[in-house]
Amino acid sequence: MAKETKKKTVAKKASSKPVAAKKPVAKKTTATRIVQTENSYGRTIIAALLIIVVLIGGYLAVQYKKNHGDNVVITADEKKFKNEYESLNGAEKNRKIDIMEDNNVKYISMDEAAKMLDSGSGVIYFGFAGCPWCRNAVPVLLNAAKSTELDTIYYVNVRPDSKKENDIRDEYTLDSRNKAKKTKDAKESYYQVLLALANNLNDYVLKTDSGKKVNTGEKRLYAPTVVVVKKGVVIGFHEGTYAEHDMDKNGNLPDLTKDQEKDLLSVYTKMIAKYQDDNCNEENC
Repeated sequence: MAKETKKKTVAKKASSKPVAAKKPVAKKTTATRIVQTENSYGRTIIAALLIIVVLIGGYLAVQYKKNHGDNVVITADEKKFKNEYESLNGAEKNRKIDIMEDNNVKYISMDEAAKMLDSGSGVIYFGFAGCPWCRNAVPVLLNAAKSTELDTIYYVNVRPDSKKENDIRDEYTLDSRNKAKKTKDAKESYYQVLLALANNLNDYVLKTDSGKKVNTGEKRLYAPTVVVVKKGVVIGFHEGTYAEHDMDKNGNLPDLTKDQEKDLLSVYTKMIAKYQDDNCNEENC
């Protein structure tokens, strides 16, 4: 009986060894596979995100270059125009305006404007910095030019330094009997411009102290006036801002409302679009 008991005990010890050895091996193998799978998914997600970021960055870079160019060079005329208009901010009831740096403005003389109206092409703005209506119209005109990608606005400064004595147009005044009399002549090129725009310009009208209107019998190039000419043919013309935009009883000009600015922007944009239309020419426009 003692021998049998000893054998059974030995058998139990021998059978327990292989079972204990298999368990840790199976657990170790399974754990390693799970970690490898998780790391693979993580790398895939990170790579996909990097690709998306690169694509978005490339698209934005292309759009910026398309809209602004690799190097935006501000010309002397653009700087001059910005300084000319912004220098009068707040002075003598002037409306405060901000002029974009890359405004695409190019200064031309009245002589050059007359030649352009005779046989050239372009968008011409006649005005001056101290003109209240001009200060309302200019920001809108610049926005129209920017939205249509117009490369140049030709600018004729009709009153340099905004001083009346420097005005390059002619001048009429009323005598003691309220009769219109010319007191200042302009250069010949000014009258050439009047002739080219005769069908569009309003009469030169003066007012007496009592408010009565006196017609001089001449045409007048008022400010602001925007003209679009193509191969010597005027295809677009807009004077002032809008018909009812006038001084109040205190001598102040109200700012354009948002709706009025929107309407003026539409006018300028359509004029420029017409100029850019290749199918618009002197025979058909």
